[in-house]
Amino acid sequence: MAAERAGAQAPGHKTEAASALRRARVGARGPVGARSIVGLQRSRLLGAAIGVLARPGYTGFTVAAVCEHAGVSRRTFYEVFENHEQCFAAILADAEQCASGVIADLDLGRLAWSERMRMGLWAILCLVDEDPALAKACLAESQHAGGLVQARREQIVAQLVDALDQGRAQGTGASATSRLTAEALVGAISSVIATRIAQAHRDDGVAGGPGVRSLLGELVGMIVLPYQGPAAARKQIERSLPNAPAFASAGTTASDRDRDPLAGLPMRLTYRTARVLQAVTKLTETGAGASNRQIAEHAGISDAGQISKLLARLAQRGLLENTTIASRERGEANQWLLTQTGRRVVQSIGAEQAERTQGRSAA
Repeated sequence: MAAERAGAQAPGHKTEAASALRRARVGARGPVGARSIVGLQRSRLLGAAIGVLARPGYTGFTVAAVCEHAGVSRRTFYEVFENHEQCFAAILADAEQCASGVIADLDLGRLAWSERMRMGLWAILCLVDEDPALAKACLAESQHAGGLVQARREQIVAQLVDALDQGRAQGTGASATSRLTAEALVGAISSVIATRIAQAHRDDGVAGGPGVRSLLGELVGMIVLPYQGPAAARKQIERSLPNAPAFASAGTTASDRDRDPLAGLPMRLTYRTARVLQAVTKLTETGAGASNRQIAEHAGISDAGQISKLLARLAQRGLLENTTIASRERGEANQWLLTQTGRRVVQSIGAEQAERTQGRSAA
């Protein structure tokens, strides 16, 4: 039996091994830059996936649709994700990590259970208002998926149920409740929020409106009612809303450009391209332009013809400009500088690497 099980698992192990090897090859292209490129492409694909899930929704959520929305090739997609399901699961994982980080910053452990529920839900509602498209993907569209997405969704729901179920230690009426009460509350609250988001999408958004955060009192009232009774629920409903968290700015939402640091880039960003752009950044810190030879040496490109073609292509794409091209005398070296678009791309690469380095330090 053990041998049979091992044989049945073999194809899966081969797939996992191939995936790990591919990821290792991607990370081994160079020092830090190659991993940054993969991270940026991941951000671009996740932003595009959220856009597809917002409209038309899960029925139109395919690798082809995500690639078209992101403006990348299938090859780029499969360098980052195994399939569209893994991409969707990554959306849920990132959303959970973001929400957990925001809630952790609130330091709710010192508060009573009902106050923890109120402030934790407040943070989640503010996050939903900040990015309703992401919330729609997590709350509504994930219900239609299976496999990895369903497993991740169930894990998140279980954590929320655990938090609410702590209410059974509260008040005299809590003794008549069970874990099923918390499960029902999580389902009901999720449904209410998802319905409000869907309504906003049908109305093409309600910019400047109260958003789902205005539901805080009634939703917290729903939570405390079975555990602490009607009087406690009524008090929660009548309370005024807290101040918005630092990250929340009323009436603004995350756009595709906010999610995708490379939005509008008219070419596929590669490791070699990134190295050249970073080389120009380093060499032009004093304000003077950099020559072909200087950039080639700094970027580790030995072929003079290759660097010349690459720099010309980057100039055509609006990432570099040659400051000597208009008045150059015979024999004068090129003087390359980053354009505004080029600086944005380099800043995105740096931000991606800083985030990853910070994450490793925290771990």
